[in-house]
Amino acid sequence: LDIGFNSILEPKESHVSIVILLTCLQVAMPLCTQVFLLVLFMRTRLLQLGNFRDLYKRFRPLFIISPLHMALLLAVRGYRIEALAKDTPWVLTWDLNGFLALYVVHKLVTVLFYFVCYQTLLGLGDPDLYFERTAPDADSFPEFARQLAPREFRSVPQIIRGSVALEAVNEAVEELNRLVVEKYQLLAAEPRELQFLRASEEALEQRKAWEAQQGIDTHEIDCFADTDLQIYPQLAGDVGRDMLQVLKHLNIIVAIRSTRTYTLYANQDKKGEVQEWAKKAVAKIKDVRLAAQAKGGAQSGRSGAPPAQAAPGWR
Repeated sequence: LDIGFNSILEPKESHVSIVILLTCLQVAMPLCTQVFLLVLFMRTRLLQLGNFRDLYKRFRPLFIISPLHMALLLAVRGYRIEALAKDTPWVLTWDLNGFLALYVVHKLVTVLFYFVCYQTLLGLGDPDLYFERTAPDADSFPEFARQLAPREFRSVPQIIRGSVALEAVNEAVEELNRLVVEKYQLLAAEPRELQFLRASEEALEQRKAWEAQQGIDTHEIDCFADTDLQIYPQLAGDVGRDMLQVLKHLNIIVAIRSTRTYTLYANQDKKGEVQEWAKKAVAKIKDVRLAAQAKGGAQSGRSGAPPAQAAPGWR
């Protein structure tokens, strides 16, 4: 359609309103092409991370030729509309000052524009431009908080994020995700599963503390307390505190309850995904325990030896 409207259709004798309508269509077609390319760019890793510099370097010809092509198109159409408004015949339009040169340059740039668009489409087929999307592992745990992109990290004021780097914050987010997963694994496990996994005394004490924090407001939403950050050495220092401030500023986590001893934070977009996963994970552990007990009972029935115990599941 773009090639047809801009390279073939050229009314020689028409009313000025027809030329204006055709001009609108001729301008709209390249714009639609550029919008289509923008949608494709939005799927790339570079644009999702806000890395506009590398995106410009990789597709520089398109970003240069597109505005030039649009400017020449508007200039040529402007000449035609002005000539028709003054009842200038099509043959005499070529005698207008600079029109012939402008028309020739526009057609050459149009051919180059189509070529660059084609090359851009070929370039967008590079798998390196996209995040690897694989089917989620059945044993992988869900994330409580997402990783931060460079652009949104830079949007946080320096006074809030301190001197912490983006890589350190994202590493701390990974540790926070592990903390929340372990919390709900412990809460979902029954005493037999805890004994089967040889949970440590520290883990059992922490489980009691988490149970005391449970309430109506935490029943269907995943959360953690600011005091929980002391459990992990990677979160106990300044990095954990700065990560907490950054996530709060970006509204990734919000406070849902505050007491004199702790404050509970939740990711309201996630609801109870970690809790549901933990229940399924503990159910698998229960199946393993029952199978091990059945196998151990059969062996002890034959040899009189006690059933083997499982390795610890929590530190």
